[in-house]
Amino acid sequence: METKFLYKQVYEGIKRKIEEGEYTKGGRLPLETDFCREYSVSPITVKKAMDILVVEGLVRRVPGKGTYVTEASLSNPEAYKEEDAKEPKSRENSGREQKKTIKVRESRKKIGLVLEHVASPFGLEMMYHLDREAEKAGYKLCIRFSYGSREKETDEIDYLLTLNVAGLIIMPCHGDHYNTAILKLIIENFPIVLIDKRMVGIPVSTVSTDGSKAVESLVGHLYERGSRRIGLITVDAAGTTSLIDRRDGFYRGLEKLDLPSMEECVLSHDNIDFFEDDAGKADVIRISEYFKKNSGKLDGLVCTEYGIMSPVVQAAGNLGIHIGKDIRVCCIDEDYQAANGYYFTHMKQDEKTISELALKTLLQGKNQPNVDYKVAAVFRQGKTT
Repeated sequence: METKFLYKQVYEGIKRKIEEGEYTKGGRLPLETDFCREYSVSPITVKKAMDILVVEGLVRRVPGKGTYVTEASLSNPEAYKEEDAKEPKSRENSGREQKKTIKVRESRKKIGLVLEHVASPFGLEMMYHLDREAEKAGYKLCIRFSYGSREKETDEIDYLLTLNVAGLIIMPCHGDHYNTAILKLIIENFPIVLIDKRMVGIPVSTVSTDGSKAVESLVGHLYERGSRRIGLITVDAAGTTSLIDRRDGFYRGLEKLDLPSMEECVLSHDNIDFFEDDAGKADVIRISEYFKKNSGKLDGLVCTEYGIMSPVVQAAGNLGIHIGKDIRVCCIDEDYQAANGYYFTHMKQDEKTISELALKTLLQGKNQPNVDYKVAAVFRQGKTT
């Protein structure tokens, strides 16, 4: 059967069981998670089916209790007696205020945000802007983190769906394969916008930095400063479009300036650990080997991520290489919260514009055509070129 009719299958299945008496009059329905397992569908599909049943008057949601067959609740007021016994009895005076509070909570609109991680070089400013923009639009932003784990990313998406979020903004994890949880939402036409990374060939709106032009600009800057033998240090792309774009921009820049292609240094994502201080030790070793092998050959260096800069500095220091004098170095992003300001020449991603476009695109609705925004990065001169 076609996926787009999944919610109808769930709706018809539950309605049939109500009509046949399998779900008794006044009785409480199984949890929505139980229906997810029974029909092998996502929480949003079950929610859509439930919404139809509520509109038709077959069931009603009781906050804090569950979903009940409505016909019985109207003809049998004792249906909730057992459940009501668990509630405080002195509610006569505060009943109206309590119902009013519940309605306010139910009507509060929410947007889910799943980020791989945030740091002052990139992500933190974007997260704050998204929260402010969501607040202006009348939404509460519910933020979760995947920390680079595909399994946790799926778990956080499922959790946010249980909160009945109106849509999701996701910074997908690095990886060779697409997350099936995200693909399922796209197929079911759930409002979703990706940031930072694209899913090539998948019809979903995306807002990301134009990494190709950003790195091409850095190559041009190094050339203007006198560099003619420019190397590249990057992270294994592993299907990650942001890194692929940056690498493509590097070689496009070399080609335009008729510069030779030097050996590149590729680091592994296996070394990434957001909670370990010494997680970059393997990177320092790899970069040190790269510098030794290309000793006297490189006079310029582009690094595709700011996270690479710490092991680059350590490796250069260990070998007596003076950054900015012996070799000109630039990168993507920098730490604007550092005590002495930013140090490296870099391209700064426009996190404010990314935030505004992502939220605007999400709120335009699922019936709008998919868009792929590429936001221009901003050049910042540092002390390393």
